[in-house]
Amino acid sequence: MDVTDTVKMNESGAGNAPTKCAVPEVDTKVAEEPDAALEVPAEVPESIDAAVDFSEVEIAEEFSGAPTVVTPAGKLQLEPTPIEGRLRHAALSVPAETEECSGFTLFGRRIRSLLYTTDVAVIKNSNADAIFAVYPFTAQPAITQALLTVAECPVFVGVGGGTTTGKRAVQLAAVSEMQGAAGVIVNSPASPDMVEQIANIVDIPVVATVVACDEVAHAKVAAGAKILNVAAGKDTPAVLRELREHYPNMPLIASGGRSSLSVSETVSAGANAVIWTPPSAQQLQADMMKRYRAAAAEKTTPEPVFDPVSAASENPLESARADVPFPDELIAKAHNARDRRAERRSKLRFFFPKN
Repeated sequence: MDVTDTVKMNESGAGNAPTKCAVPEVDTKVAEEPDAALEVPAEVPESIDAAVDFSEVEIAEEFSGAPTVVTPAGKLQLEPTPIEGRLRHAALSVPAETEECSGFTLFGRRIRSLLYTTDVAVIKNSNADAIFAVYPFTAQPAITQALLTVAECPVFVGVGGGTTTGKRAVQLAAVSEMQGAAGVIVNSPASPDMVEQIANIVDIPVVATVVACDEVAHAKVAAGAKILNVAAGKDTPAVLRELREHYPNMPLIASGGRSSLSVSETVSAGANAVIWTPPSAQQLQADMMKRYRAAAAEKTTPEPVFDPVSAASENPLESARADVPFPDELIAKAHNARDRRAERRSKLRFFFPKN
């Protein structure tokens, strides 16, 4: 039974199909033209909110890839050329997996990666979106000022929570804001009251460090923490998933470790930004010296020779032919040189005294 028979049965009232629903007219020429679109008139009431979900739509590679241009050298990607200095460039690049993060917006700037270091040389030669500056000592404004002087991106600085607490931590947060910090970080021992005091005095986000999805974490959020830093060790992915269920719109950051695999796991767990631990300057210097020593061992350049005869590609003395005789005229000229000299002197006798 085709579509035409169904329409006729509905019009005549035959069959078990209900006759209350009007069946739209269908173009039966679709079978003859398989590529033609099937046009079915439909009326959607205004009270119905229609939405289209594109999450399951697969886009062809020629439309999803980067734009390209055809040149005499071949097909090249149509994108600006990266700008690097003759000597200076981003020697420390964050893992490419951080680009998969959704990121969070801080004062109009999108942040996906944070560099966990206080080494000014490493900070100056990295391409991270922000700096995560915490250290196992009491916070000092001089250290904060040094980091802010070198960094070319937002800097989140630690103000206490463990060793430094109470009124001093609140004052350090206020001073850090005046120096130009983009945010302040409190460690996991910080109480919700301390988070609330800092949040009430500064106008920059307070990053609260949590180790579990518990009542303390919820209390810190209620106290005014704008960002949660998950530092649960090997349980970090699990804690991230729990916190994401409770706070779907809150920025969550977590340490991604040193490997690309751990960074990918942190991103898949729901982190908006990843804290990446770079290699130290000492490790980078050791690797550089290994390369230099290997290059020196493979170098086979001979010692410089200052003798022009030895330094020449062909020794003129060795290349002379021994079977070529000297002309008789040259030999006679060499023997008669003394006689000619005596003859010249005789003409100029008054200049030369007699022996």
